[in-house]
Amino acid sequence: MKRLKEQAVQVARRALKGAAALALHYSRAQDLISTVQRRAVGGVRVLILSYHRVVGNYGLESERGLPTLNISRETFRRHLEVLCESHQVTRLDDALEVLAGRRAARRDLAVVTFDDGYRDVYENAFPVLREMKLPAVAYVPSAFIGTEKRLAHDRLWAVLQTMEKRALGPMSVGAGAGYEGLLLHAFEGAPTPNKVLERLISDNPTPVLYGLAEALEERLRIDRAEAPRGQLPMAWEMLREMGAHGVETGAHTADHTVLTNQPLDEARREIAACKSVLEKGTGRPVRHFAYCNGWYSAGVAQALRAEGFVSAVTTEDMSNMPGVDPYALKRKVLWEMSSAGILGGWSKALAACQFNDTFGVLALQKPVLGARPTRFGSSRPTDLPQTAHG
Repeated sequence: MKRLKEQAVQVARRALKGAAALALHYSRAQDLISTVQRRAVGGVRVLILSYHRVVGNYGLESERGLPTLNISRETFRRHLEVLCESHQVTRLDDALEVLAGRRAARRDLAVVTFDDGYRDVYENAFPVLREMKLPAVAYVPSAFIGTEKRLAHDRLWAVLQTMEKRALGPMSVGAGAGYEGLLLHAFEGAPTPNKVLERLISDNPTPVLYGLAEALEERLRIDRAEAPRGQLPMAWEMLREMGAHGVETGAHTADHTVLTNQPLDEARREIAACKSVLEKGTGRPVRHFAYCNGWYSAGVAQALRAEGFVSAVTTEDMSNMPGVDPYALKRKVLWEMSSAGILGGWSKALAACQFNDTFGVLALQKPVLGARPTRFGSSRPTDLPQTAHG
């Protein structure tokens, strides 16, 4: 019942947003709103887009993995085509120059980015970018590149889906190793597996998530070899090929770690290790960073600066204005349904409103801020299970 109610609310919101987008776009009101905001901030805006997986078959892949990470290759291409109508798609370094006031721009700028290093970014997104001659940044977790390992959120999503199909509650799976209380808290009042996953990521250090995934996979006898091919990490030669054609490699920690959920000294080690491994593997400098889950703190930002990074991106859904902190850049996270209109299909009007940040300017949607305190001080917590991931 809770899940049906949640789905009904989502459908209603999508219909209202789609109708508003049609009115704003075809009345040209969104163009006026964009002009007014540019004048108000004293310069152009920089939109940074974030994608994860670009898939060949959205319906199939959304049954096999977390749907909100997926966008079809066709919709991705449509996004870029609409984006180019209103923005100049540029390199992140060039956008930073404009934001710092060292360079002028005549149009709003856009930067395309990808998180997590999924193989189908190389297989499906890279050919589109190369054909359209557009640059991008691929933020990747260094410990996964060139391996068959899967990220914690993908493994946990598969576990939660299996539990739902088998009608298993958090106590009936017998996770062991001190994970029962953790699961009970995550499931309490959560209407969907998506909400359970959000709570797990929010409340626990990343090593605990890998340990939980491993324990539940063993208990539920989930075969890791059945993972979708596109969900696996890219190989080093893929990153090098993309780098030669304008898709720069950025850092996304070593183990896809939410750094604010780790002790600060461990966060520093993750940052240093990630940069070193990526530079060695790609043969190029790595100067840009993406916070996992979009969460950051002043201490983490300081550690990035000390390691020689020149920027870091969040998932705060806003455009960037001149003078923005380069270690707290805003990004709009997009997936297939971000541009789905009233009837659930492609809506150019809604995509255009997304790219112009029309709803944000009108205060019809509010970003979730990424600034967080570092939760566990300067040493590893001792009251949580710690398990290596694989």
